[in-house]
Amino acid sequence: MSRTCVCPTHLSIHGCFLLLFIALSSHLHSQVSTASSTSGTSSTSSTTRLQSDADAIQAMQNVLEQSGGAAAWKDLHSTKESFSVLNAGEKNPRVESLLDDWSLGTTRYRRKVEGQRSAPADHNGNSTFLVNKGFSQVAVPEFDQARTLVGRLPAAAVEVMLRRTEYVFKISKFPSCESENICIDVFRARNTVLTADPEQQWKIAKSTGLPVTVRYRLMNVGSSPTPVWQEVYFLKYATEDGLIVPTSIGIVIGRRQQVWTFVSIKKNPEFDTTKFDEEAAQ
Repeated sequence: MSRTCVCPTHLSIHGCFLLLFIALSSHLHSQVSTASSTSGTSSTSSTTRLQSDADAIQAMQNVLEQSGGAAAWKDLHSTKESFSVLNAGEKNPRVESLLDDWSLGTTRYRRKVEGQRSAPADHNGNSTFLVNKGFSQVAVPEFDQARTLVGRLPAAAVEVMLRRTEYVFKISKFPSCESENICIDVFRARNTVLTADPEQQWKIAKSTGLPVTVRYRLMNVGSSPTPVWQEVYFLKYATEDGLIVPTSIGIVIGRRQQVWTFVSIKKNPEFDTTKFDEEAAQ
């Protein structure tokens, strides 16, 4: 049985790691196993056309309302954020700065890891980007806007999906959904046809209306048929500049574990990559 683990302010970041990954380890492995077995059989299944469940749409709309109001999120088109990121087993966190812009129909974001010599990575809506795999590089598709945002700004991802026609929301049938949560599968159409498997799975607390966990499918790199899922645990929320946003986030990708701690957010900055790079270099 999963539970939302909120780190008290007096705990160290290592204490957050301990609480998060002891509490959720067995649940994560059962979730990944279930998703893998389901998705493994779906690669040959036929595509299907679906309509959103009214209850699922209502739960997603409530996420906006409980996160500062739908109007506030509709007025938000870009953010500049900073997070302190600590990997499991490490002592020194790094700071990641991100510039996101979802005002257009393409994915635009820029990321800089402070202290690294590499230039900021710019994802400007190209259809693919290169990923290193051993001694070669593989071209994989860019994420859609919703999956770019969901791990850090889940309400922004909801706002994008509710106003776009290619997303479909269904109340999940997974047996791992506890009675205290509303579980929603998110599908995304390609050429007006939906695949049989969801791209995202949300758990939303009935008591708060806020997301507890979001799992989303990563792009397969190489020939492996087994999908890889990233699981995000929203450990703590706080009000920042009128918006309720996650300020402590646990991320699990396979055996990799991270805790992201919120540092700052700026609403609706221009997507000025030169200015962003100059600020990140300071």
